[in-house]
Amino acid sequence: MENKEDDLKLARVIGQERDLYRVTFGESTSLLAQVSGRFRHDFANAPGAFPAVGDWVLCRMEEHQDKALIQKVLDRRTCFYRRDPGQGVQVVAANVDVVFIVTSLNRDLNVNRLDRYLSIAWDSGASPVIVLSKADLVENAESILRDLENTYIGVPIYAVSVFEPQTCEGLRKYLKPGKTAVLMGSSGVGKSTLTNFFLGEEILKTQSAREDDDRGRHTTTSRSLFRLKEGAVLMDTPGMRQLGLHDQEEGVQELFSDILSLSEQCKFRDCAHNQEPGCAIHNALSNGDLDPDRWESYLKLQKEASYQERRLDPAKMAEEKKRWKKIHLAAKVHMARKSRGEI
Repeated sequence: MENKEDDLKLARVIGQERDLYRVTFGESTSLLAQVSGRFRHDFANAPGAFPAVGDWVLCRMEEHQDKALIQKVLDRRTCFYRRDPGQGVQVVAANVDVVFIVTSLNRDLNVNRLDRYLSIAWDSGASPVIVLSKADLVENAESILRDLENTYIGVPIYAVSVFEPQTCEGLRKYLKPGKTAVLMGSSGVGKSTLTNFFLGEEILKTQSAREDDDRGRHTTTSRSLFRLKEGAVLMDTPGMRQLGLHDQEEGVQELFSDILSLSEQCKFRDCAHNQEPGCAIHNALSNGDLDPDRWESYLKLQKEASYQERRLDPAKMAEEKKRWKKIHLAAKVHMARKSRGEI
């Protein structure tokens, strides 16, 4: 019996512009591609199944056609995805080993946003690395670095500036032959500048920060893969204005493992951390061992990450809504008492 996949060629998606993809069949051969009509029909209601940059795909080359037809997306080893208001789930990058989470040290630094990126990165299966860019623009880069290292224990963090090349060299150990890394972060934080640095040439357009708010203008408009001389592959991505969690509960648990460890010390197994006797969370908040902002961030992300499961069960939705309302009220009461000096 004839195997329909015998005439298909293995390729990797290295670029995407809306419904068009660029695929490579080797180090030097690339071609535009689109999904086949059958693929589009079969996965019309599953946008997350469509090809993404980093995917390995099987293509058919049609005679007298200038585009390859993507017939199949192979299983993803890792997958970085987010909740998209218009599409449901959007796959941002596939089959990556390292996620460089880039945030600039001028005015872009936002711990809550870092929490989101880290949660999604952990859940993707890739290893996160925090890159604090534009370190030359601030005087307290080392102090900020130490504070973040104490918050995100075990996550590699680097303060870098392309104007001080030696600060970027530590990132090269993640760019080994055969590895794929992706640069994630808001618009204007320096992702394209870092890509150019590692490529050793000005491939991507960059713009300096605006004088009025220190934020760089958005320059990258699509995701693209670049092969580095080290043999690694680096992906640059557009800045994401929204980074919604879909069902990345495992990523949230990995990021806030310290809080989960604390909760295991509560006197009662079903403790709601609502000032129950023997609540380890409440005690840690009272004695300063747990930062209230970190606790609030955990509550927010955990609630968002588990939303998809709850919305499928109306009864569970109502129960969870009542539970989270009590938890948030208890947190507000605690912070109010602390500000008044009562605890």
